[in-house]
Amino acid sequence: MSKSKDFKEKNTIEDSVIAGYAAQETMKLPGVIRMAPGIAESFSRNILGRITETQGVHVNDEDGKVTVDIHIIAAYGVNIPQLSYDIQNRVKKIIERETGISVEAVNICIEGVEKSR
Repeated sequence: MSKSKDFKEKNTIEDSVIAGYAAQETMKLPGVIRMAPGIAESFSRNILGRITETQGVHVNDEDGKVTVDIHIIAAYGVNIPQLSYDIQNRVKKIIERETGISVEAVNICIEGVEKSR
């Protein structure tokens, strides 16, 4: 079950909504081949057959400080520092614009590199 964030005392926003925005914005960038699942996601996909749209994104809220961890497979030859910077900026901007929640950090984990298909 995902946690909810208080939003202007009336509404709540689920972690899955925040993760959805992050995944969509990340996949729009050239140089991102696909999202990479974490260990728990790999387990549920391989054993239980579950696949989620927010695979590769983890949202954490500690004392009102929201951080987003994004795990990706990058395209071979892409400038990884620039790609990471672009993902961080786009994800932070879209989450803050669409939800009103302040994002403390967006952490990018490059799980691998593959040639583009």
